[in-house]
Amino acid sequence: AALVGWTLLTPAEGGDELIEIGEITDFMDIPNNPCIEVETENGAVMIPLHEDFILSIDPENQEIIMQIPAGLL
Repeated sequence: AALVGWTLLTPAEGGDELIEIGEITDFMDIPNNPCIEVETENGAVMIPLHEDFILSIDPENQEIIMQIPAGLL
Protein backbone atom coordinates (compact mmCIF):
# COMPACT_ATOMS: atom_id res chain seq x y z
CA ALA A 1 0.00 0.00 0.00
CA ALA A 2 3.05 2.22 0.27
CA LEU A 3 3.03 2.96 -3.47
CA VAL A 4 -0.68 3.79 -3.83
CA GLY A 5 -1.03 7.34 -5.07
CA TRP A 6 2.45 7.38 -6.60
CA THR A 7 3.06 8.13 -10.28
CA LEU A 8 4.47 5.44 -12.57
CA LEU A 9 6.89 6.62 -15.26
CA THR A 10 8.78 4.78 -17.99
CA PRO A 11 11.65 5.91 -20.22
CA ALA A 12 10.75 6.87 -23.78
CA GLU A 13 12.22 4.58 -26.42
CA GLY A 14 15.76 5.59 -27.25
CA GLY A 15 15.58 8.80 -25.28
CA ASP A 16 16.16 10.33 -21.89
CA GLU A 17 12.59 11.56 -21.61
CA LEU A 18 10.14 9.97 -19.22
CA ILE A 19 6.57 9.08 -20.15
CA GLU A 20 3.92 9.21 -17.43
CA ILE A 21 1.98 5.94 -17.43
CA GLY A 22 -0.48 6.85 -14.69
CA GLU A 23 -1.25 6.73 -10.99
CA ILE A 24 -0.76 3.61 -8.93
CA THR A 25 -4.16 2.74 -7.49
CA ASP A 26 -3.51 -0.64 -5.86
CA PHE A 27 -0.78 -3.01 -4.70
CA MET A 28 -1.39 -6.75 -4.81
CA ASP A 29 1.00 -8.83 -2.73
CA ILE A 30 0.75 -11.99 -4.81
CA PRO A 31 3.26 -14.61 -3.60
CA ASN A 32 6.38 -14.53 -5.81
CA ASN A 33 4.70 -11.98 -8.11
CA PRO A 34 3.71 -8.70 -6.43
CA CYS A 35 1.81 -6.44 -8.82
CA ILE A 36 0.73 -2.84 -8.96
CA GLU A 37 -2.47 -1.64 -10.57
CA VAL A 38 -2.06 1.56 -12.54
CA GLU A 39 -4.85 3.78 -13.84
CA THR A 40 -3.79 4.67 -17.39
CA GLU A 41 -5.57 6.68 -20.07
CA ASN A 42 -6.76 3.32 -21.44
CA GLY A 43 -8.01 1.98 -18.12
CA ALA A 44 -6.53 -0.02 -15.25
CA VAL A 45 -3.47 -2.17 -15.97
CA MET A 46 -1.71 -4.68 -13.71
CA ILE A 47 2.09 -4.57 -13.87
CA PRO A 48 4.42 -7.01 -12.08
CA LEU A 49 6.49 -5.15 -9.51
CA HIS A 50 9.64 -7.09 -10.35
CA GLU A 51 13.03 -5.78 -9.26
CA ASP A 52 14.38 -6.27 -12.81
CA PHE A 53 11.82 -3.75 -14.11
CA ILE A 54 12.41 -1.06 -11.46
CA LEU A 55 14.91 1.57 -12.60
CA SER A 56 14.51 4.04 -9.75
CA ILE A 57 12.25 4.99 -6.87
CA ASP A 58 11.83 8.62 -5.81
CA PRO A 59 10.07 8.76 -2.43
CA GLU A 60 10.35 12.56 -2.26
CA ASN A 61 8.29 13.05 -5.42
CA GLN A 62 6.38 9.76 -5.00
CA GLU A 63 7.46 8.51 -8.41
CA ILE A 64 8.64 5.11 -9.55
CA ILE A 65 10.41 4.63 -12.87
CA MET A 66 10.08 1.19 -14.42
CA GLN A 67 11.13 -0.42 -17.69
CA ILE A 68 7.80 -1.99 -18.59
CA PRO A 69 7.97 -5.07 -20.85
CA ALA A 70 6.31 -4.74 -24.24
CA GLY A 71 2.71 -5.85 -24.29
CA LEU A 72 1.85 -4.90 -20.73
CA LEU A 73 0.46 -1.46 -21.55
